[in-house]
Parts: sequence; C-alpha cells; structure tokens
Amino acid sequence: MLTGLQSGRAVAAIMVAIFHANLFLLPKNFYDGSGAGAVFNFGYAGVEFFFVLSGFIMMLVHRQDFGRPERVGLFLYKRVVRIYPIYWMVLTFLVAIYLASPGRGPDHAREPASILASYLLWPTEDGPIMAVAWTLQHEMLFYFVFATLLWRVRIGASLFAIWMLACVAALPFYGDLAHPVSFVLKPHNILFALGIATALLYDRVDPGTARALFWGGLVLFLGTGVAETVGQVPFPRGPLPLIYGLGAALMMVGLTRGELPAPRLLTFLGDASYSIYLVHLPAMNILAVFLKRAGIHEVIPPLAMLTLIVGLVTIIGCFVHVLVEKPLMAWFKARAGAARA
Repeated sequence: MLTGLQSGRAVAAIMVAIFHANLFLLPKNFYDGSGAGAVFNFGYAGVEFFFVLSGFIMMLVHRQDFGRPERVGLFLYKRVVRIYPIYWMVLTFLVAIYLASPGRGPDHAREPASILASYLLWPTEDGPIMAVAWTLQHEMLFYFVFATLLWRVRIGASLFAIWMLACVAALPFYGDLAHPVSFVLKPHNILFALGIATALLYDRVDPGTARALFWGGLVLFLGTGVAETVGQVPFPRGPLPLIYGLGAALMMVGLTRGELPAPRLLTFLGDASYSIYLVHLPAMNILAVFLKRAGIHEVIPPLAMLTLIVGLVTIIGCFVHVLVEKPLMAWFKARAGAARA
C-alpha cells in the first residue's frame, strides 16, 4: 500500500520541479521568455497531492491515538523531526548564499526577523525565505490542529471542523484576504480534510473499483491541468486546488487499494521526495549558471533542457536523501528509542 503512495509522492515532487524549471528557469536564463510548453505549467499541482497525502497519512497512522493525550508529545516530536532538520540545513545553505551575495534572493532574506521566522516556519506577510517552505508552514499548522484530536477528541474535532468550515466560507474571497487570515483560511487547508476523508473510506473499496477510481482521478487531475494551461480555461482560483485535490484523492484510493504495480525506482524517488522538493530550486539555479556558461541551450531545444535540468536536480535530491536525510532520521530515531527505553 505505502509503496503505491511513494510512487505518487515521487511524481508529485518531480512535477513541482518541472513547474519551476519551465515557468521560471528556462524563460529567464536560456530561451528569452519561453519554456518547453504551457502544458508543463500545472506541475505546481503536485503540491495539492502532497496536502491530500498528509491528511490521508495522519489519519491512517494515528486514528488509534485519538483521545490519548500521552501520545501528543511523541506525535509532535516525530512531525518536527521529519520537517525541520533537513529543512534547516538547506535553508542555512541558502541564507549563507544570500548574505554573501547581497543581490541574490528576496529582499527580506537578510533581515534577522525574517530569517528567524523562516527557521521557525512562522508565517509572515513576506513569505518564507525558501519559497517552497510556504507548504511546510501549512503542514505545521495542520499538525498542531491534528494534535488536539489526540489530546481531546471532541475539542479537536470541533476545532478542525470550525477551521474547515471557515476555509470553505472564505473560498469566494480568495485573493482578497489579508495576512494572517489569508494563511489560516487558504483553500489548500481544505485538502487536509479531503485526505482524512479518503483515509476513512478507502478500505471500503474493492480493488477493481479502486483501479477505476485511480484512472478517473488521473483523468480529472491531468484534464484540469491541460484545460488550465493549454486551454486557458478561467477556473476560479479559490476552488481550483480542490479540483486537483479531488483527483489526487481518487488516485490515492487506487494507489492504496487498486493493487497497482509500484516500480522500484519510483518507490525510491518517493522516499527521496522531501529532499528533492527542498533542494530542487537552489540546485537548478546553481546548475543554470554552469549550463549557461557551457552554452548547452544553444544546441538543445527547451524540452531537452527541461528534461536535463529536472533530471539533474532529481539526482542531487537523491544524493541529499541518501547522504544527509536518511542518516539524520536514523539518528533521531535512535535518540527517540533511547529516550523511551
């Protein structure tokens, strides 16, 4: 079951890398304002898959812990250890570059308060110094709300329901809300609830139906992306993440219950997906400097350049996973085991 989810996680991480390379890196550095094609610009929706997956996994793994306050500390410890250490290492690398090169990075990258907020994943109006960390801020908010379910089920359920209802009520006003309300009521937060609902229902589906749901979800997900980017269909911005999220949820049922094959390479890339997600932007920007100097873009078309860059940042992310992330996780796991003993 989890191998199927890891395959989906791998594809989602690579989609986000494709999106950033095609929409920003290629036009800015290589091809005078153009990328490899508009169809690659919905790769950002890999984030929607991650949000649904987070709700799904939390409910799947921790539903037996509801109403057990003694589990709250361990739950939060595991979440913090999973998110922060490798993120801090990549962020420190970025901050060092920005401090050494005043012309690089966002304007607030050299402000002490912004640096501290980024390390804490505290949401600010300027956003985090590492652009992709906005998703981690929402993840941490979700984890803290979810932890209340472990503390007191009724209080946690009421808090979560109020939060979700407020997010739904704010959908028509998406884009007009000011910080911090825009953060707390961002439509993407609803995807956590969609993942939770999927976890509650998925095991009632037989394998044949699950496979049909997977293909239906894939058509919905890809069809929405093509319609948005190539067809330029004016989807309302508020509900759009929910459409992608529904497609992701349907695919998740198929990946867990449909007995679909999970290629070993995709499973490994799924294990490395967090590292790939964290390092892909700084890695591709550094790679762009050397590729441009080498004049590679003068002899290969945009699609080949997109493939090359995404392939290289994926490999770099895998090295970070094997050499940094896995040892870090093993060390923290050993520490937690020693503490429990």
